[in-house]
Order: sequence, then structure tokens, then C-alpha cells
Amino acid sequence: MKEARLLKILVEEKSLVKLLKTIGTGKGYPTRELLTKFNSYGYGHKQILKAQKRGFVARKSIKNKVFNNLTADGIKLVKLAREIGV
Repeated sequence: MKEARLLKILVEEKSLVKLLKTIGTGKGYPTRELLTKFNSYGYGHKQILKAQKRGFVARKSIKNKVFNNLTADGIKLVKLAREIGV
């Protein structure tokens, strides 16, 4: 993914970056736990779906839970955000 596109997302979508940082590079979170940690249910869920649509988050259903993991592009965005200090 182009660096310019990532920088544009960092500037315009600060809440999306916060969500991706919350997910982190670990094993991923179930949606309900993530929304509780993100401290937002309605708006937070829309952000998760937006991140999935843009290709930053992969969602997978396992035993009635939907797990959210970062994709390669999501990991790049989080690393870039940490380097810049956003």
C-alpha cells in the first residue's frame, strides 16, 4: 500500500487509527471485548466495519464470536502511526 494513502488515513481517520492500535498485533479480539475496550458500541462497530471494508481488519467467526485481527496493511498503518507518534 502506498505511504501517501497511509499518511492520509492517519491524518483524516484518527478514530480508526485508535481502533487499530487497540486491536494491536496480538491474537485479535472478539467484537464485544473490543468495543468494551474501545469504550464505544454503536460508533465503534461502524469503525470496525469501515476498517474491514478498507482492508485493515480481517473478521472471522469462531463459535458464535467474531474475532477481529489486523491484516498486513493494518499492521503497516499501526507501525507508521507509532513511528510518527500519532
